Amino acid sequence: MLGWLGIAAAVVLVLVVALLIGRHSGGQAPNAGTASSLIPNPSQSNPSQSNPGQGGPSQGGAAGLPAVACPDIRDEQSHLAYRCIDNYLAQDGSDTYLGLRISLNHEVEPRWIISEGSGNPASLASPPNNTVVDYRTVPAATSAGVQAEVERRAGLALAQAYGDTPVTRTLSARVRNFSGVVGYQLSTEVTVDPVYRTTRGLQVRTERLWVVGLPTKAGVSIFMMSIPDQRADLWVKAESVVGTVHVI
Repeated sequence: MLGWLGIAAAVVLVLVVALLIGRHSGGQAPNAGTASSLIPNPSQSNPSQSNPGQGGPSQGGAAGLPAVACPDIRDEQSHLAYRCIDNYLAQDGSDTYLGLRISLNHEVEPRWIISEGSGNPASLASPPNNTVVDYRTVPAATSAGVQAEVERRAGLALAQAYGDTPVTRTLSARVRNFSGVVGYQLSTEVTVDPVYRTTRGLQVRTERLWVVGLPTKAGVSIFMMSIPDQRADLWVKAESVVGTVHVI
């Protein structure tokens, strides 16, 4: 009899402990699906933290971003509208390294994409590194300020998106009228370093990058588009697409 009572007491003790552990772990369950977990981080998908050229497709419609879709894009926060270079581009998470709130892309090979998007210096609330893009300073919307911001954004793209020691060539740099608003356009051809390509198994050799700046209510708003040579057939169409950029 004493033996049975001892066993029964042990069973009750185990059940009580299990109940307490279950209640404690239930109160500490991880909170899945938060805003930060839904916004893709380029550094996680691509070790070089690249955006216009490199990266992989990720989820569109990230938390806090307006849903957009080709062929016509409206970035209400940056006060810009434009057409897609092609309708297969799909919305991605915001590009926190280059300051593009609206980002659309299409993968042409693993870790390399066609990219198109827009933003302004104040459009992203939580950049990963304020020394990369200074979101706290809104550039002056003067002609000199617009040109300086275009050149700065192009420089950031070249430093962050094309691996080691890319070679660049300016195709055009000019003041341009965009539906009655005077802006600035910089077009660059980037040659990816052969050693960098080989070590990462990339097919891309060259890419063309367009950066446009326009004075808006947000300060200087930026449109960016990059097309690798795997889709060189789109280069001829690119200028007409850039010409659709306008202030809203």
